[in-house]
Amino acid sequence: MIITRIGALCLGLVLLAVSAGGARAQDPTEVAFWSMVKESKRVADIKAYLEAYPRGAFAELARQRLGELERVSAQPPPMPPPPQRLPSPASPSPSPGPSSGAPALTDASVIREVQERLYNLNYEITQINGRVTDETRVAIREWQSNTRRQPTGDMTMDDLAALRNAPLPAIWGALAFGERGASAVVWNRTSRREAVNAALSDCRGRNKGGECKVVSAAEKTCGALGFYMANVGWGAYAIIRPTLGQATAEALNQCREKARRPDACGVRITFCADGSHQQ
Repeated sequence: MIITRIGALCLGLVLLAVSAGGARAQDPTEVAFWSMVKESKRVADIKAYLEAYPRGAFAELARQRLGELERVSAQPPPMPPPPQRLPSPASPSPSPGPSSGAPALTDASVIREVQERLYNLNYEITQINGRVTDETRVAIREWQSNTRRQPTGDMTMDDLAALRNAPLPAIWGALAFGERGASAVVWNRTSRREAVNAALSDCRGRNKGGECKVVSAAEKTCGALGFYMANVGWGAYAIIRPTLGQATAEALNQCREKARRPDACGVRITFCADGSHQQ
């Protein structure tokens, strides 16, 4: 009798366990529904399953699938590639320009332009004639050295482009001096030519029409005139340097090195192109 009751109790527990597990995992309607929507890319299909079976056997998988679909739908669609433009058959191909290493001084107008720009950059150019003179080559070579180019004395198209792009000074001064001490100085002029002409005119007037030499300074550069006069002769040495102190010291040094009477040397005139020597 005891064995019979124990057997009946065990059978009842087994039937209860089978009934509890089968009610969740073996619902044929739920299985069919999930099989129909699990590969769907529509958010509404997955939500419909979860509404019907919020605690179903596949509910956790459905929530994961729903999250993936919502992330994909939140991303902006990829931009379409830009349309390709075909070249117009009517457009001619551009002709190649001159090589940057090609010679530039092949035309008188270009040579004249080079001479003018070198003059306005304060290089020693006395003639603007459209011809490649020795003076022109010396000035080109000095400009090339100062701009860290190969100092050939000739110009390539690349050199010409750099020279054309070089900024020109807007403030000028000049110092003119002649025999027996005649001298004149100007500053705060708008061009080199204006400053040079004004200083030369004043110096020649003081020199009774005699010839005068001239040096020019630009922007903040300065100049000084070292000078001596003695029974054995006279001499004048005009120097342009970045600062007034440098110009003064170099003018005295030049005079003392070259004068017959070094002890007679002194500085007669000092100036800066922008007038700062007056401060």
